Amino acid sequence: MSKNILLPTDLTITSLYPIHEICKNTGGEPCNIYLIHTLDTPTGIMDLLFLQERKPYKMLSPSFLEALEMLRRKYASVIHLLSFEFLYGHTRAYLRHYMEGRNIAAIYMLKGYEYKSTLDQSVNSISTLHKCKLPVIQVERAAQAGVGTLTTLLYKSPENEPLVRSGEKIPA
Repeated sequence: MSKNILLPTDLTITSLYPIHEICKNTGGEPCNIYLIHTLDTPTGIMDLLFLQERKPYKMLSPSFLEALEMLRRKYASVIHLLSFEFLYGHTRAYLRHYMEGRNIAAIYMLKGYEYKSTLDQSVNSISTLHKCKLPVIQVERAAQAGVGTLTTLLYKSPENEPLVRSGEKIPA
């Protein structure tokens, strides 16, 4: 049975770094990773009327989407599901119900990382996630320069064995 992991993201490549640790810690067993970014709940009538037009998915950077796809390919043997969702709500009850519905076993996040409010309606839910009574695994950020760039996602291991060699095309 797959282990279900929650990973909050601020829509930056750096916040995806724990995926390496998640895959390393599974011991080869398949896992489901649920990436979430919390947004403030729309309260005004205008917000609700134009919610479809202002879908936050349109605001995701191409580099973030490319990083997700690279990680999905890189760890295809371990990651059974790599899901990304915007959550409209950030209360402890809402997040707890979300996690119960997906049978989340643990929450991974970067240790000492200051999660940013990337979008206008972004809400930092890190402190709320700490209160949800699930194990929170704090992942140390890599000490090497360049963490947070697409280049660092191209390496399979600490030995820096490239996933794609120079001149090769990334498999589709």
